[in-house]
Amino acid sequence: MKQETHPTITLKLKPYLQEYLICSLNSNVASKTNLIGKLLKPLLEIRPMSTAPDFPKGKEYITFILPYYNDLWIKSNLWVPPSNQEIFESYLEWHFKELFFQYMDDKVRFYKSFKKCILQFCSDHNVTFSNINYEMLKKDYYRKRSRRKTEKSCSLFVPEMSPECHCVFLTKK
Repeated sequence: MKQETHPTITLKLKPYLQEYLICSLNSNVASKTNLIGKLLKPLLEIRPMSTAPDFPKGKEYITFILPYYNDLWIKSNLWVPPSNQEIFESYLEWHFKELFFQYMDDKVRFYKSFKKCILQFCSDHNVTFSNINYEMLKKDYYRKRSRRKTEKSCSLFVPEMSPECHCVFLTKK
């Protein structure tokens, strides 16, 4: 079936998140197996009769092509309510930043320069500086690093299991 016949849904997203999604998905199709499809499906609801359908246009909106789900009749009047759109955007922003932090942690060892790492990340994920600020990414990374230094270095560390622990383990006789 051609994609032109598939239903679509339009969401409001920050432009840099749109660029990131289009680059990582290589299309605007929300399939059953990609991040968008899996995240979007539980947020879809049937539009209430009191709410008129709208078709927003502008650079802050992105349209996704929906797949046909067996358990969801997508030919009905589906929409993503504003509260669910906020959930969707906040999750994508969290996902983008976590990917950025992991990328920076990995690459800063080789590049020895935060600026080169940030520029390479933006290049790799097709994010332009017209939609995101270099200084914002740099400050986010510095804040994350300083938070990690104040927290325990190993959050999953169990002190009782440490070889240096002088605890007495009771055994059954």
